[in-house]
Amino acid sequence: MTIDSFTVIRVALAVVAVGLVAAAFFVVFRSQVTGKQSVSQRPLVAGLLVLLLTALSVVLAFSPPAGARAFPWAQMVLLAACVTVFSVAVSSSRNSGLGASELMETATVDALTRVASHRVFQDRLAHECDRAYRFGDTFILFVLDLDDFHQLNNRHGHQSGDRILLELARRLRSQLREIDLVARFGGDQFAMILPHTFGKGGMEVAERLRQSIAGSTFVTAKGTELRLTVSLGVCSYPSDGASAPELVDAAQKALAFAKALGGNQVQLYGEVPSRESPDNVVSLPSSGRGAIVRSLAAAVDIRDGYTHQHSRLVSDLASAIARQIGLPSHEVARISVGGLLHDVGKIGVPDSILTKEGSLSPEEWECVRKHPALGKRIMEQAPELMDVMPLVLHHQERYDGTGYPERLQGDSIPLGARIIAAADAYHAIRSDRPYRTGRTHRQAMRELQRCSGSQFDPQVVRALMGALDADAELRAMVAGNGAPFNPPTAVAAGVANPAATPSPTAPYRSDADAGPATLSIPGVSANRGA
Repeated sequence: MTIDSFTVIRVALAVVAVGLVAAAFFVVFRSQVTGKQSVSQRPLVAGLLVLLLTALSVVLAFSPPAGARAFPWAQMVLLAACVTVFSVAVSSSRNSGLGASELMETATVDALTRVASHRVFQDRLAHECDRAYRFGDTFILFVLDLDDFHQLNNRHGHQSGDRILLELARRLRSQLREIDLVARFGGDQFAMILPHTFGKGGMEVAERLRQSIAGSTFVTAKGTELRLTVSLGVCSYPSDGASAPELVDAAQKALAFAKALGGNQVQLYGEVPSRESPDNVVSLPSSGRGAIVRSLAAAVDIRDGYTHQHSRLVSDLASAIARQIGLPSHEVARISVGGLLHDVGKIGVPDSILTKEGSLSPEEWECVRKHPALGKRIMEQAPELMDVMPLVLHHQERYDGTGYPERLQGDSIPLGARIIAAADAYHAIRSDRPYRTGRTHRQAMRELQRCSGSQFDPQVVRALMGALDADAELRAMVAGNGAPFNPPTAVAAGVANPAATPSPTAPYRSDADAGPATLSIPGVSANRGA
């Protein structure tokens, strides 16, 4: 065979074509091995294609068709086919590798928040239980929930909600140790595992997280700055559970109780009141909730007719405030029950104190200050009222943190309790009592505005004014139980004309024994209650 320039070209093209199909086969085979996939027919098909194209290249190179001295256009077409096969093999390998990587990432990392997935959390929790059991160690489990996140999604859109979840996950991760795990638990909930941590240390970390989030701002997709709060349920291995399911159940129960307290709370499972009734109490079904409320209200009525009438009107006022703020109907109903029962603890306060004219002695004040805690103990006997108990316990807290019984401050006080506090004070000022006469609506609102930000939540005070302005029936009902109702004027807005309108507090002075938690009108204070 004579070797000429066209023969050299044909041989070179054949070598390039064989190299390309061999490289394509190698790429396909490596993608199967490195991807750890089961052996399929793809490498076999690729091998057969390599043999076919190689044989065709050799035949065209050394046994050219007629017109061999012409330019080898047939081999050029074959080379183009080999290039195409190589390109397809490389592209398929890249896409296959990317798909496997994404699949692995989805299994271990939450796609939205970029923290550990729920599957990783379950595996890590089981591992920590096993490790702590073998080495006699302990660890802490948190379950964190964003308060009112559903409303945020509805108001600002799911894009803003997703953005906030991503930012929240980043902040949680930045405030924990490298050995701690932050995982997406589901929806707007995150779970955190803190190895080698005892209960006290875990509560400190949880409280630090809560305060940090409450004090931060989050930006929506449209640039709006929002302030959010979270609730955390905390449990400890092995005191609260010896297995992964037991610990998750304990943390969720603690979280549910924190939400029942009004949110923005850290709750340890060991401090959640037992839902089992004491030996001397017969538990009633959930359907008996209304009967329980009526029974307790009747007990208050027998104890003090004024207190019952006062509680009924406080319940109506509190419901109106809750609706004015825009709370959901189930929350309005809960606050209504809390308003009706907020003074149930006064069953244990002597008549001589409740009806005393003039200032109370320090010992008498101490007795009065116990009525929220006493009300809590009474309501603990009825598990059906567990969700209302925090409102009764905290309705004498002050917005500035100087109230009682726990000196909670600001948003740490359940919203329902803040609402009841304002409704309680408003009606107490309007009502006639043995130790003072009732005041007008104008005087009552001016007094609540004066104490707005110190004793009362400013948002609640504004909602109370709006509710009374909008509800003529409520105005008439309150007016029928005390001094006449006067429509809000410039005085109610805090722009009084001293020459035209005498100050309702000028002739009076605060009860000296009441301390800082006192309204200006005698006998009406956060210490004494209504």
